[in-house]
Amino acid sequence: MATGIARYEFRYFAHLGDPALYAAVAVACAAEQGAFWPLHDRFMAGDETLFTPAGLRRQVEFEGIEYGAFNQCLTDGETLPLVIASRSEGQSRGVPGTPTVFVNGERVDPTFEAIEEAVRRAIGE
Repeated sequence: MATGIARYEFRYFAHLGDPALYAAVAVACAAEQGAFWPLHDRFMAGDETLFTPAGLRRQVEFEGIEYGAFNQCLTDGETLPLVIASRSEGQSRGVPGTPTVFVNGERVDPTFEAIEEAVRRAIGE
């Protein structure tokens, strides 16, 4: 399969209460500094220390994120509207949880094989 034929888009779907919302907002703040995936992956791995101020600061600084700007973003709730809108979009599309994958608007089993097959169908292979 050729490269450059599909685009991956991530949407926030913080549907499991306040801790998930906090994590999504924190990850969105990290994304503003180009560090989305490292913080996302730590939250998704279940790192409970990220839910403490000291633990979150330690991880943010470890990832090379400028803590002052990150904390300002988190405190001001700058990314909250983005996270809420993303969750609302998911709810309107019937997203049951994470991970959920869509290819050309059709929900697909989130396995590599199923995604590859759906992309191949979408491009007519």
